[in-house]
Amino acid sequence: MKIFRIQIAKTIQRFAVIACFAGLSIFCKAQSSDFHPYFSFGTSHGVSFSSINFYPAVVQQQLMGYYGGIAANYVSEKCFGLQVELNYSQRGWKEQATAGTFQRRLNYFEMPVLTHFYLGNKFRWMLNFGPKIGYLLSESSQNAVASSSHEEYTMPIANKFDYGFCVGTGFELCAGSTSYTLEGRYSFGLSDIFPNSKKDTFGSSGNKFVSITLGVFLHFPARQH
Repeated sequence: MKIFRIQIAKTIQRFAVIACFAGLSIFCKAQSSDFHPYFSFGTSHGVSFSSINFYPAVVQQQLMGYYGGIAANYVSEKCFGLQVELNYSQRGWKEQATAGTFQRRLNYFEMPVLTHFYLGNKFRWMLNFGPKIGYLLSESSQNAVASSSHEEYTMPIANKFDYGFCVGTGFELCAGSTSYTLEGRYSFGLSDIFPNSKKDTFGSSGNKFVSITLGVFLHFPARQH
């Protein structure tokens, strides 16, 4: 039942963002301007605060890590574009016990494919939403707990492939052909890092994290036919 409620919550999240996507699309179509399509290429870097969606629940603290990479954006219409990213994403979780602290860090290569919306001209509000895939490159752990029966401390990662959704919002400041971005993003995984059959310890163990990044992008006009 708990897993069923989790799946319902994830479905509601997806539909809420899709509804927002549709509303913004209608709004942008209604705008008239002398807009010209353009490409932008850039990089963004920041921090992430991650945990794992364990069921049965595990008491955790947010694990801070690095999140950033490169991105390419094609803005085809006023307010609307498509953004593809290649990121290095540090995730994982941390547990605090009376005897010490345990943390396990998971390092992923990640590729989000995002719908990009913005409102404004030189100073813009932006919204990014879409699916992402990732692959576990490496992992490390720090265990200051003398003894523990927690299986997640030593359990091997069963699924290195990760997929899910992410949604982010923030602001973009345009200065000529260069723009600067500040974005906060929430990412949630639909895959599990540990086995999830009835005989296994956890029924759910998906990645989830919040990231905050600063970016810089260079804009280039698209060739007109």
